[in-house]
Amino acid sequence: MTAGVSQRLTEARSEQSRSGRGHTGATPARIMVPRVVFLVTSFSLLLFGMLMIYSSSSIVGLTSSDYNHNPAYFLVRQVAFAGVGTVLAIALAKLDYHMWSDKLLEICWGVTVLLLVVVYSPLAGLDVYGATRWIAIGPFTLQPSEFAKVIILLVGAHIAEEFFCKGAMDSTQAVKHVVIGVGIPLLLVLLQPDKGTTGVVVLTLLVMCHIAGVSARQLLAVTAVAAFLAFAYSMKDEYSRARIMTMVNPFSDPYGAGYQLTQGFYAFGSGGLTGLGLGMSRQKYNYLPMAHNDFIFAIVGEELGLVGALGMLLAFALLLWSGLKIAEHAPDVFGKLIAAGCTSLIIIQLLLNVGGVLGVLPLTGKPVPFVSYGGSSVMSCLLLVGLVASVSFHSKMPETVHDVRRRQLRFAEDEYHDDTGFPRARVGRQSAPRPGWSVVDGGRGVASSPLASSYRRRDLSQQSAVERLRGRRR
Repeated sequence: MTAGVSQRLTEARSEQSRSGRGHTGATPARIMVPRVVFLVTSFSLLLFGMLMIYSSSSIVGLTSSDYNHNPAYFLVRQVAFAGVGTVLAIALAKLDYHMWSDKLLEICWGVTVLLLVVVYSPLAGLDVYGATRWIAIGPFTLQPSEFAKVIILLVGAHIAEEFFCKGAMDSTQAVKHVVIGVGIPLLLVLLQPDKGTTGVVVLTLLVMCHIAGVSARQLLAVTAVAAFLAFAYSMKDEYSRARIMTMVNPFSDPYGAGYQLTQGFYAFGSGGLTGLGLGMSRQKYNYLPMAHNDFIFAIVGEELGLVGALGMLLAFALLLWSGLKIAEHAPDVFGKLIAAGCTSLIIIQLLLNVGGVLGVLPLTGKPVPFVSYGGSSVMSCLLLVGLVASVSFHSKMPETVHDVRRRQLRFAEDEYHDDTGFPRARVGRQSAPRPGWSVVDGGRGVASSPLASSYRRRDLSQQSAVERLRGRRR
């Protein structure tokens, strides 16, 4: 190898080291495995949700003129919303998550607050089941609180990093940013009223505070106060108070306030261990209200049984594990908080829904992430997936001493290697004599052997291996 070629290779390796490509070309398994598990599990749950939405809503769509007697009405809409959400998730995954601590986050926060205010407008707001949470846009409805969850999470991660880790804010500044950045949108969501979303966001923020360094004792005290305030606020509202009393004893009013919950119990009871079979639910024949939305977990239990219900929960457990692993290997605290916060939000919302359907928690109206029908819900879940994927894709492990030594390896500059640095073929080089060695025909007493005449003296230092072999065959 010439000196010029060696110098060019050295310069190329130095450039790779400066740009970070030299030691990050192959993603370590501790980063790649959680990433693959998280993405595969997320989109598997999404496909499973499509299947269960069609199964649970086909009878409602077929028998109602509002849905054009189309059994695939809800499925088609869910696929369209999931397609848009997937495109947004891919865009978020490619975007460096550090950009969310800059002006981009402020712009998105302003748009989110504006949409939450528009909800209260009589021109755009849509009142459904006593709550004003949706904006009607032609045949579609948009629920801003679903997207507000994502923005509040990002704002909380940014404030926590600046205050707990960087020390760029004092206590007064931190409280001010929390009141404005988190308190205003959260209050607008609570007044809709949407207590379920408010509870999910508050619990997620508490988890993020614990990761940022707040002690468990302080968080338990804050959680106890928040739980007491939530209970007091719910008891003053007749609608929320009825949900709490229904949880305590749903069979006290089985055809009134407890109707939906008791029908969900019947669905689980009919399913047994292995279920009635996919598509064979009886409760979806207009017995169980909102079977494709809030109570889709009951249909899963009826059609797929205890095995199917536990299988779905196991998939979410894999999602939790992989998401927390991505957070563990994040390169900075901001990425750690984003990954852990997004994953926690999905799991907390799941637990609130499952607890409500099983009667151990009050019904909150929150759907099962990825599985329940809802355009805004599935899009917000996919946005969370995109943010976690962004943290994983931009997680580069620090260079170790082994990486440095591997990068400093060089090929010997002699005739045994070509100009690319690879060893030459044996047929293309001459064998050099080894100093201190000589080759003769046999040793003492060989000349008297009958085979001695078959040996010829060869000077191996002047012949290549190919020439010696050819000479032996002559």
